Amino acid sequence: MSMSRTGRLILSCGGAATVVAIGAVIWIGMESKGRTAEERRAEQGIVPAKLGPSEPPAPVSIPGTEGVTPGPVAPSLVLETGETYYGKGEAFFKDGDFGSASRYLEAEVQKHPDRFYPTYLLGISLWKEGKRDGAIESLTSAASLDPASVKARVNLGRVLNDAGRFEEALRSSDEAIAIDPQSSAAHNVRGRALLNLRRGDEAIESFKTSIEKDPTNAYAQNNLGYTLIQEGRFPEAVPYLEEAVRLQSGIGVFQNNLGMAYEHTNQVDKAKAAYAKAVQAGGSEAAGNNLERLGGTIDDARAGQPDDEATD
Repeated sequence: MSMSRTGRLILSCGGAATVVAIGAVIWIGMESKGRTAEERRAEQGIVPAKLGPSEPPAPVSIPGTEGVTPGPVAPSLVLETGETYYGKGEAFFKDGDFGSASRYLEAEVQKHPDRFYPTYLLGISLWKEGKRDGAIESLTSAASLDPASVKARVNLGRVLNDAGRFEEALRSSDEAIAIDPQSSAAHNVRGRALLNLRRGDEAIESFKTSIEKDPTNAYAQNNLGYTLIQEGRFPEAVPYLEEAVRLQSGIGVFQNNLGMAYEHTNQVDKAKAAYAKAVQAGGSEAAGNNLERLGGTIDDARAGQPDDEATD
C-alpha cells in the first residue's frame, strides 16, 4: 500500500524526533557522569534539607523553671576526696574566714538539718560575718536541737543584744542560767540585757554574780565598772575597771572606761595614762577626745607603747 505524501512527512518528522530524543538521553547521561551527587539529586527532584543561618539552638527549659530568670551564680563549693562540708567550714572558721565558713556550714546544715554543732557554728560564723538575722535564726535552731546547750543560748543572747532585741536577749540568758546557774557568761549576758533595758540596779547584781562565778571574766568586770559609772558611782567603778585592764590591757574600751573612772575621782594623771593606752590599743573613738580634753595629744599617745600587756 502506497503511503501518501502527508503520511511520509509525519513519519519523517517522528523519526527525527526519536533521534533527537535518543541523543538527548545520551547527552544527559554522559553529562551526569561529571556531576556531583547533590546535582544529580536535584535533577531527580530530591532537594536535601538545608541548615538555616548559624544560630544557637533554642533553649530547652527544665520542668518547673519556665519564666524563671537565672540569678547570679554562687561560688562553687569544692570538696577534695575525704572532705566534708562541715570539716571544710570548720577549717575556714579557725582561719578567721567566716564568709567561706558560713557557705560550707550552710551546705552541711541543708544536708543534715538535725545536727547541733554545724548549726551552732553556722550561727557564730554568720554573727562574726555581721549577718545578725541569719545568726539569730541559726542559733535559735541550735538551741532547739540541744535543749541542754548553754553556749547556744548565751551566744544567742549576745547577738540579740547586739541587734537591739533586749527582751529576747534577757529570755535567752535566763534559759541558759536555768540550765547552768554557775555560768558566768550567762549572768554577764543577762546583765547586758538589763542594762540595755535601763534596769541598772538589776544589771549591777547580774554582773556581780558573773564575777563571783568567774573572777577572771574581764568583760563582766568591765561591764560592772561601766554600769557603776552610768549610775554615777565612780569610786566603786575603779577597782572593777582596774581588774578588767589587768586581765586584758589591750582592749581600748576597757582602758577608756578606766580613764573615765579616774577622771571622775580626780586622778587626772592616771586618767591621761589610761586614755593614752586606749588610743594605743584602738577600738575606742572617744579616748582621743578624752585625752585631748585633759591636755594630752593623740600623736604622743600613739608614739608610746602600751605596757603591762596581759595574755589570755
